[in-house]
Amino acid sequence: MADELLVQIAGLAVHRGRFTLSVPEWTVAPGQVVGVVGPNGAGKSTLLELIAGLRATDGGGVRVFGHDPWGDPAAVRTALGFMSDDLPVFAMRIDRLLQTLSGYYATWDATLVESLLERFELNPLDKVWELSRGQGTRLRLITAMAFRPQLLVLDEPAAGLDLAGRRTLIESVLDIVRNPQRSVIVSSHVLADIERISDELLVLHKGRVVRTGRTDMLVGDGRTLEEALDAWGAV
Repeated sequence: MADELLVQIAGLAVHRGRFTLSVPEWTVAPGQVVGVVGPNGAGKSTLLELIAGLRATDGGGVRVFGHDPWGDPAAVRTALGFMSDDLPVFAMRIDRLLQTLSGYYATWDATLVESLLERFELNPLDKVWELSRGQGTRLRLITAMAFRPQLLVLDEPAAGLDLAGRRTLIESVLDIVRNPQRSVIVSSHVLADIERISDELLVLHKGRVVRTGRTDMLVGDGRTLEEALDAWGAV
């Protein structure tokens, strides 16, 4: 039913210079991992920012948990975790950063944070500005997951991560969606990871929806997601 959907989009239009993102209709139900894929400039980051309430639409509507994420960000961000590779973080020690953020979320889980720090091999005494790119990515992932959001939105979460880090990321994402009330929307150029974890796909090209539906049905047997994107002209 509609009131159970985590994300509802209808007639969405966003204009940025000569670029237009257009999504006629799209929904995300609980208990899903949804991969958003397409070439650079397809509109993936724009769409994820709209869902997170970081950008306004020029037409149509975006509803997250039944709320407008731009007009009512407080109602959305308390249950939505957002991570992107360039998301700013406070310049302080990791433990102090996490302690500061914990005050904003009633569902903050200190035990989970401790587990994630160990899983991602981060020292809570390290300073944010001294972290490598991969360590910064891992820290941003922790801040997005620490309060057990109902919807986790990840924009290029594998940036700067080696193979071991990507595996840990995948394990963490799958841990989240073991709860049937939670979902993950993830955009990444690492197509093998998207193919592995995604139940559903949204394929964008030049701001338009090329394909949407179940990953196994869209990709099919005997080809990879990369080969499917090439067949659809979305490369």
